[in-house]
Amino acid sequence: MINKKTVLAASVALACSFPSFAEQTFRIVVEANNNKASIVKSALQAKNVKIEKEIKSLESFAVTINKAQLAEIAGLSNIKAFYPDVPRKLMSEEPMQFLPYGYTMVQADKVQYQGGQKVCVIDSGYALSHPDLPSAGVTGSADGGAGVWYEDPFGHGTHVAGTIAAIDDNKGSAGIVGDHSLDMHIVRVFAGNGSWAYASDLAGAIDECQQAGSTVISMSLGGKYSSPIEERAINKVARNNILMIAAAGNSGDASHSYPASYDSVVSVAAVDSVKQHASFSQRSSQVELSAPGVGVFSTIPVGKGRFSKFSVMQDDVNFQHYALDGSRFGSVTGELVDCGRGTESCGDVTGKICLVERGDSPFYSKVEQCEADGGVGVIIRNNIEGQLVGNINPTTLVVGAVMMNEGLHLMEQLGQETTISVAEFTDHDFKSGTSMATPHVSGVAAVVWSNFPECTANGIRLALRASADDQGEAGYDHAYGWGVVQAKAAVDYISEHGCSAPKGVLRGGDGSAH
Repeated sequence: MINKKTVLAASVALACSFPSFAEQTFRIVVEANNNKASIVKSALQAKNVKIEKEIKSLESFAVTINKAQLAEIAGLSNIKAFYPDVPRKLMSEEPMQFLPYGYTMVQADKVQYQGGQKVCVIDSGYALSHPDLPSAGVTGSADGGAGVWYEDPFGHGTHVAGTIAAIDDNKGSAGIVGDHSLDMHIVRVFAGNGSWAYASDLAGAIDECQQAGSTVISMSLGGKYSSPIEERAINKVARNNILMIAAAGNSGDASHSYPASYDSVVSVAAVDSVKQHASFSQRSSQVELSAPGVGVFSTIPVGKGRFSKFSVMQDDVNFQHYALDGSRFGSVTGELVDCGRGTESCGDVTGKICLVERGDSPFYSKVEQCEADGGVGVIIRNNIEGQLVGNINPTTLVVGAVMMNEGLHLMEQLGQETTISVAEFTDHDFKSGTSMATPHVSGVAAVVWSNFPECTANGIRLALRASADDQGEAGYDHAYGWGVVQAKAAVDYISEHGCSAPKGVLRGGDGSAH
């Protein structure tokens, strides 16, 4: 028999975690002794206990109760046991939050933001009313007649800001900092159609960032040519202990882009979800660090888009893309099995997830074959570069596609438990570019610096270089710079080595003068 005193203590402890406890009521199940349900019911009613449900076949009651009533029930006879009526929810709601793959790739999950930093985002504005973005502690201005800073008709600035600061609250996405206490200053420099601003606009915006007390400036923008006014503004701010970070550019060649290629600025290249250099990302002697920049999931102004998002999760996997139209919404988990190109039976795959290669048959046919074999979900892996988009006949399976490199990686993970999900969003979307890589580095810089506020901007910059996850050629190379930025590794580096940078301003990406 269940000890009622033990259950009483457990009930109170669990009730403290329920939101309803603030109102001093919670819900429990009361089990009566055999053939004593009517007596127990009368006793409960006599104590004004609200009976929510009676299950006669089990001689049990679900009741809403307060602390005083719970203590009284403990002394009643004819009660076999009572215990919390624990909540259940639709599994199709899980997960409520989709962590972008970059969040874990740059180790944002391993370091806590300690406060005290201010990140300035120079871009196309900020959707201040977005439910997944902070509003307290966010200030802004517009430069060059760009329009109000707290609106973003283009979505670019809101996407960038979300990668830095989306609130980690089990909804939407999470930013690298993801903390309500992060202060931000937004400078909107893009007006018109959002395609053009000028070097003088940027020079003015950089000065505004400094005047607002910013410690990190994030610039997901650029152009071919250097500018004396822009460089003067950047060098002035650098001497005032502010760390500037900018996008390396999307030309896919070895050219320099500015402001990223000024020596005082950290130039950021882009990698994909398996840390491969993005084909569009510029590679030059000024590239200093790399970060996720392909298919990055982040915030956009509410109502600017509507799409279904497909996610693939394993222990070391987090792939995210648009879902195939026709997939059901929800989440399923099962063993990952290779079903070739899905043109013939894969055998009994009951409760499993079919990994099929693109080709030889339509997408809908591959899905129907997996369903006939008992599968609960399908991952279609592309066999050429780029994302795979398309549609299928409506199905009860969860279905989506991954890129070629991701599919090859999954082929090495067969047999593992895998979770795939499809959910709909209207206030988040995917974007690619070194623009998306840049805020990853900006967010990491703010997190690391918050743990060592005594460090200088150059010291933080040195630590980010020294602790980066080396990719490509051993050591420095023009595609990845020193490697993919890492928050926890940078914190560990400073803990061991300190954060004294070499004398003078750090030079270009490879450490040489230009």
